[in-house]
Amino acid sequence: MITDNISDLGNRCTSHDNPIVLPQPLQQRLLAEIRRRLPIKSFGYLISEGDPRKPADFLIFESNIRNSAEWKGTFESYGQYFLEHEDAGFVATPEESWRMQKRMWKLGMVPIGVFHSHLRHPANFSSIDYEMHMQGVHHLWHMIVSVRNEHNVQMRAFATGRTGVRELPVVITPGEHSATSGPHSNGLPDRRNQAICQARCLLSLDQHGRPTHKDSQAIFNAVTELLRTGDREAIDQLLVNGFLARSQDRFEEYVSPAMRELEGGQFEMGTCNLQCAHFVGESPRHTVWVSPFKIAAVPVTNELLGSFDERWMTVPAKDRQKPAIGMTWYEAAVFAMWMGCRLPTEAEWEFACGGGGEGEWSCIDEDLLHRYAWYSMNSKGQAHVVGSLEANKFGLFDLHGNVWEWCNDSYDQDYYARSSAVDPPGPESAGSNKVCRGGSFHALSEMCRTRYRFHDPPGFSAWDLGFRLARNM
Repeated sequence: MITDNISDLGNRCTSHDNPIVLPQPLQQRLLAEIRRRLPIKSFGYLISEGDPRKPADFLIFESNIRNSAEWKGTFESYGQYFLEHEDAGFVATPEESWRMQKRMWKLGMVPIGVFHSHLRHPANFSSIDYEMHMQGVHHLWHMIVSVRNEHNVQMRAFATGRTGVRELPVVITPGEHSATSGPHSNGLPDRRNQAICQARCLLSLDQHGRPTHKDSQAIFNAVTELLRTGDREAIDQLLVNGFLARSQDRFEEYVSPAMRELEGGQFEMGTCNLQCAHFVGESPRHTVWVSPFKIAAVPVTNELLGSFDERWMTVPAKDRQKPAIGMTWYEAAVFAMWMGCRLPTEAEWEFACGGGGEGEWSCIDEDLLHRYAWYSMNSKGQAHVVGSLEANKFGLFDLHGNVWEWCNDSYDQDYYARSSAVDPPGPESAGSNKVCRGGSFHALSEMCRTRYRFHDPPGFSAWDLGFRLARNM
């Protein structure tokens, strides 16, 4: 049944009881084929014998007439990105579309979804993705496969309608089973002792005060488990007077000069429902109050990160003032902690980016964005020295473009409907993806919007993903 009502799409497709179920062998075959074809863009159908939520196979188109006289101008009208990247965009030939249809009939299967790959962008709809989908296959759900990190491919599915887009849960079966704990025969004291022992090992520092262990996820988990013990003596010894012993000194020496003090205040966060179009998770618009806080004027640079990990000291001199990239959320969170800081909340980030205003940009309109942001229109496909364009009204640089920035919050596309009005901390959901904001040097202008939301797994990294520091007043 074809529907243009996003509410109906939500009722039919987005219940957590009704996810898109992707068998693991099929997932592995699909990813292998997409990787094999790189850097060629992949586009095709996900098909089944009738179950609208469980693909049984896939078909990939071979012919792409995106650069034909008929279509080339259409794509290039979307901006510089499509002029510089002839591999961006896909249009199938009518002949192959007909052959594909006959092949599905022969297999006794029907199309239930479509998929396409992104080579440089995250797995989100852009305006051209959405418009092309709605012109041809708007009755099917759509999976976007991002290979911006070829070794950690992202797959996300979406329900589409004339009034918007909603992300659908995807379940891989049989997937990795959650580790189950054995019987706790030794009780809480043993678990507490184990957490303390682990922290003693993982939170050690070398003679320069840098962590001896390089696994930031393990360090973060050790800190979390240590705090859960509530053992004040161990926390003071291993964390306060150990791992974080000189964090205030480091903050004053390395970070404080670049921090800006924001008075906070009330602002309208998110996007009105009727204006969301293909943007996911931005509604409802709601009033938020943020308390005063400090935030760095620029993203963390390679040079600053070198104070934490000597491996970053080998970066060429010309790149030392460029943003540190390829950082997981765990690495960003541990570094922030070590520097006596934290990652900004999503509400703080949006308030800081938009200057507390109601517009889509820190500037008056999109035509001025090139003065504030390194993005697909002016970046030449690479990160740039931080702070080299104009600052927003708060004296902050690079919030639009240059690199995506991790926020502290976990992500939930429905969180805005229940968000607290004062200093929202994000949803309490262990193991969830983490919020990323701001767009990057590859991003289309719409991805750099103040209110644009995206999310990645906390262990994910990419060459356009960094972070900036924040701190309480």
